[in-house]
Amino acid sequence: MSGPVPSSLVLLSDLRKCAPGTKVRFLGCIDEYVVTTGTLRLKHNYPPASQPTVANVDIEHVLERIKPHEMDVGTWINIIGYVERPKEKKGVFVQAIAVWDAGNVDLELYQKAVDKRHEVG
Repeated sequence: MSGPVPSSLVLLSDLRKCAPGTKVRFLGCIDEYVVTTGTLRLKHNYPPASQPTVANVDIEHVLERIKPHEMDVGTWINIIGYVERPKEKKGVFVQAIAVWDAGNVDLELYQKAVDKRHEVG
């Protein structure tokens, strides 16, 4: 019996290393919502960098299920989706299949947990 492909838990900064088509789960803070394209721009400056990675998350397919507060600038959200590499654009792009509020997340604990998970493979 087969089921859906599991997602890989990654840091937003690791999305650049993921091959197109990879199913990922990550956490990010909403920096902007582009209404015309149905795109959330997320940031999470960990590990700290002078230029934090920005993930452009297409939420068109899940827009009807997202609560209004889950699109507010400054809100931390969880994303499950597929990494995309559009030829005409630069940056990191993800097609979302699930979005939910991260709630009162302990960022330091989350970052350590993801790092530890990658260390053990």
